[in-house]
Amino acid sequence: MNKLILAIPVALMLAAPAVSGEKIQLTEEQQAKLDKRLEGRTAGEPRSCISNNDQRQMTVISDDVLIFGSSRNAKTIYVNNPPGGCRNADRDILSYSRPTSSLCKGEIIQLIDNMSKMTMGSCAFGEFVPYTRNED
Repeated sequence: MNKLILAIPVALMLAAPAVSGEKIQLTEEQQAKLDKRLEGRTAGEPRSCISNNDQRQMTVISDDVLIFGSSRNAKTIYVNNPPGGCRNADRDILSYSRPTSSLCKGEIIQLIDNMSKMTMGSCAFGEFVPYTRNED
């Protein structure tokens, strides 16, 4: 019995990476939109926070993929995958407040219905992965 009690938490710990590392499923249209934005760019090391300047424009690719940059043609853009996704992020208004000038992993996003303006849920930002345009 003691072995079983110890085995359950260990099994859960081993299963956790599989759940969090699950591949994000995008539609063909979403994948094409993401591919276009990442074309000619190289991924860098994930960051916990991005500066105020890098938050100026947010693009929602899907419930699981958000892109931030200073403009549509910014040299570096940041891809964020909210842990567990952000249900209806592509349909709702995403609202977040920044206690500092940086936007960081773990900060909460409120999802607000376009019609009723009611809060419909929330999610949190994940790490920000920089994608920098390759110099020719």
